[in-house]
Amino acid sequence: MFRKYNSKLKSHVLTIFAGEFYVSSAQEVISTVLGSCIAVCMYDERTKIGGMNHFMLPNSSLTEELHLSGTLLQEDELTKKSMRYGLTAMEVLIAEMLKSGAQRRNLSAKIFGGGKVLKSSTKIPNIGDQNIGFARAFLKTEGIPLLKENVGDSVGRKIFFLTKQNSIFVRRVEIESAVAEERKYMDKLAQMKNEESNITIF
Repeated sequence: MFRKYNSKLKSHVLTIFAGEFYVSSAQEVISTVLGSCIAVCMYDERTKIGGMNHFMLPNSSLTEELHLSGTLLQEDELTKKSMRYGLTAMEVLIAEMLKSGAQRRNLSAKIFGGGKVLKSSTKIPNIGDQNIGFARAFLKTEGIPLLKENVGDSVGRKIFFLTKQNSIFVRRVEIESAVAEERKYMDKLAQMKNEESNITIF
């Protein structure tokens, strides 16, 4: 993640990438770019604490190999523990929200992304649809109200979450831009996997 001043918003913008999250109790703007990924923006209306995550897949039950924009990544112990999975990303986001002073009973959420922008085999349902379904089901199970959503379609999205106002601005972006962000993260995971395989423990 990185922080940069945005003259139009007259605020510093904290940008997160796939596998990351951020929680704020101050007046901040959190941004990310989404393809088939999902970002969940969570908020506590009483404490004005807001947070966002960015995940790529629902959970580690997808044991088949996925071809994501030309990058092949097999299921292994490294990726099972990664924040690229919605289950982990949601649990961590909620935990950090509570640690920052939010109350679970006051939490609400908005979800974004899940675009149909990545190729998948005929044996695997569209990843974007899986991510959307997971996010909705998780929030329902946890009893966290889903206030709004902007999901699906064959588009990429860039979102800006103004934490104090609980306002989210969405701008559609070229699919190629969104896919490039997701490919960058998959390449990073693949590199981590290769580096770990070269380690010998004595």
